[in-house]
Amino acid sequence: MSFLQPIALLGIALAATPILIHLLNLMRHRRESWAAMMFLIKAKENSSRMSKIRRWLTLLFRTLAICALSILLSRPMASDESSLINFSNQKPEVLMLVIDRSSSMQKKFLGSSKTLLRRGLEEFEQFSKSWPESKLVVIETVFSETVILDEIETLFSREMEDFFGPTDSGGNLPFTINKGLNWLEDAEIGHVQILVISDQQESNWKIRENEQLIRNIKDKIDSKEGLWKLRFLKLESAEINNFSLVCKTYREETDKFHPTLLITGNQKNTQSLAVKINVNGKLSNLKCRFFPPSTTWTPAISLSDQPPKGWIKISLPEDSFSKDNDYFFTYGNQEMLKVGIACKDEHTRKFITAVCNLDPERIFLNETFSLKSKKLKENDLLMIQGFSSPEEDSQILKFIKAGGRVVNFPDFDGNNKPQTFQNWNAIESASKNDFFQISEWNRNQGIFANTANGRELALPYLKILQRKIPKEGETLAFYKDGESFFRRKTIGQGVVYSFSTLPNRDWSNLGEGFVLVPLLIRIFDESSESPALKLLECGESASLEYNELTPITGNPNQKPSVNAGIYKELGKFFAFNRKTSESQDEMLNQEEMKKTMSSNHILWSEARANSLSFERAEIWNLFLIIMLLFLLGEGLLGLPAANFSFGAKRQ
Repeated sequence: MSFLQPIALLGIALAATPILIHLLNLMRHRRESWAAMMFLIKAKENSSRMSKIRRWLTLLFRTLAICALSILLSRPMASDESSLINFSNQKPEVLMLVIDRSSSMQKKFLGSSKTLLRRGLEEFEQFSKSWPESKLVVIETVFSETVILDEIETLFSREMEDFFGPTDSGGNLPFTINKGLNWLEDAEIGHVQILVISDQQESNWKIRENEQLIRNIKDKIDSKEGLWKLRFLKLESAEINNFSLVCKTYREETDKFHPTLLITGNQKNTQSLAVKINVNGKLSNLKCRFFPPSTTWTPAISLSDQPPKGWIKISLPEDSFSKDNDYFFTYGNQEMLKVGIACKDEHTRKFITAVCNLDPERIFLNETFSLKSKKLKENDLLMIQGFSSPEEDSQILKFIKAGGRVVNFPDFDGNNKPQTFQNWNAIESASKNDFFQISEWNRNQGIFANTANGRELALPYLKILQRKIPKEGETLAFYKDGESFFRRKTIGQGVVYSFSTLPNRDWSNLGEGFVLVPLLIRIFDESSESPALKLLECGESASLEYNELTPITGNPNQKPSVNAGIYKELGKFFAFNRKTSESQDEMLNQEEMKKTMSSNHILWSEARANSLSFERAEIWNLFLIIMLLFLLGEGLLGLPAANFSFGAKRQ
């Protein structure tokens, strides 16, 4: 319970007034001995005892009535966080808000014209009214840096939109929450109330990748034994008619550009979509036949009469949610991909060399490459297999941090020595009749995505006899037992791709090529441009480093870390797009998360559709009734008692 006029509570001190008056009245009377008194004492003994009880009850009711009047005038407020029954809630030192700023938070809130993000901020505003004197701290999923607010209105100010406003980025909520808890620990905050506002889209939790972080969050909250409270507030979006657009891959020719686009919609009918094509500001239209629930479309966009380098914007027709209707490209930036190979296993080296030679006009194979040459930066992509010295590991790590990419295969020896850029489990072997099999991977995006015509990679047909599991990075494909077949790890501006087996017959049939060839070609595609020129997504680490670029499309003040569009610097074009995973509508399984994060100090709730979830009500009318009841009781006790004499009746 809190109060709108807490100064009125000083009136409780006046509750002592009836007691003082009673004591003063006692001092006014003196005791005098009277001979006849001894005859009256026995007669009045029963009546005197009852009279004392009535006087003390009258005094108590007068005191409580004054207390109720003081509380009434202070305008008490009740909420879910504090009630009349439980006054033990200690005022928190800090109220922390964790904001999911992913693009999906721009959908409309259920039964409202406001976005999920706006409604979440209003929920926190109402939430904070229960503790008006607590310090306000905010952390969000794009920059994951804590911001201390002087006042709650700062959340809604136009000047702070870069930090609290809408974005085209994704999010990693466990990472952001854990970082917020670390800040609280470093600041030695005792009592905290934490509110997480999110639509709880599964792609922003990355459950498998963040298993350890999620356990850390639960352990940190439990270790505070109730001083830290964590509340997840789910914001439900309204049902809308929507189409979304993402790019699976693209191909450039001298005078044409061929993007392979995935168009997804919740419409049930086949229809023709009028798609807008904007090439360097010149508009045209193409028709796309949409077949529900999704259609793969590869238009041929003419680049004739266009400059050698430029940009392209493809837009679907306007619908109920326009944030996922656009996709941006640049063209004319591609150069030959320089590849260096350092493999101790001869089978692996020959196989990779053969794949590189499939496209000699696009891939330059550095046949003289050696890790000992210390000229790693002359390459764009390194293919590494086998043990390397600490000095070589250090050189490789510098290469990766500077933007290089590495495809890493395990050492075929039993050497478990960790690399500076990857750690490995011990070698495991399977029987010839019981292979290690792959059962799960991301079929919608990335290097394991289905082909343009919707076919899956033949991963289930791999027969793996030996494996060595990489420990670090995001798992993109899983074995049946849940172990990682392939991991992707970002270090600085570069990436490490780690396989768990070799294209060697003693290890697997990966060398047959039906899986490894398309995977390597897709890795070549991802690596074929420098990090500054390839397609990037908002909110990624690379986008944060390019916030000084000049926008060509959209708002002149927008930043690539939060807004999709085309940007330019020194004659080079950069395309930043909405996070692809934001187009996936799968929601977090809340029941499973409740089991994983089972704690009395972690609460899960859903935002109300018709009112704010933490809305409080004034309860002064309750104290008015209580005061009147006390006054009524005091009045009844003041009535004269009937003087019945049972002995007189008998006579």
